[in-house]
Amino acid sequence: MPRNIKDADQSVTRALPTADGTVTSSDLDLGASPGDLENVELEVVVPALNATQLPDADTLTVTVQSGSSASPTTSAHVFPVITGSTGYAGGTFRFRLPSTIGRYVNVKFVAAGGTGDISGSDAIVRLVF
Repeated sequence: MPRNIKDADQSVTRALPTADGTVTSSDLDLGASPGDLENVELEVVVPALNATQLPDADTLTVTVQSGSSASPTTSAHVFPVITGSTGYAGGTFRFRLPSTIGRYVNVKFVAAGGTGDISGSDAIVRLVF
């Protein structure tokens, strides 16, 4: 059964990067014993982007990072790369957190290939139970 309870305290919004840039969301703190979490997913919502924001063949890479201290940089999961094709219709990605996940989790967004400025659009990162 898919998880659909969203925790408002474990949700962050992040503006996407400028042209060929990188941004990272704020950290979500999973608590002192993240390995005790069962059936928890990280949900990343990427909004629709027009052809000027994400032109043909330009990309947006979304990477989940985790670690035992704040501002982690260790890659835990990379979603399929979003490639522009007259823009992007928007989408929601989910990643089930493994028992080995670190206490802190964030999401890195990397725009490449001459991507237009997408900083006017926000992605949402949240835990789903």
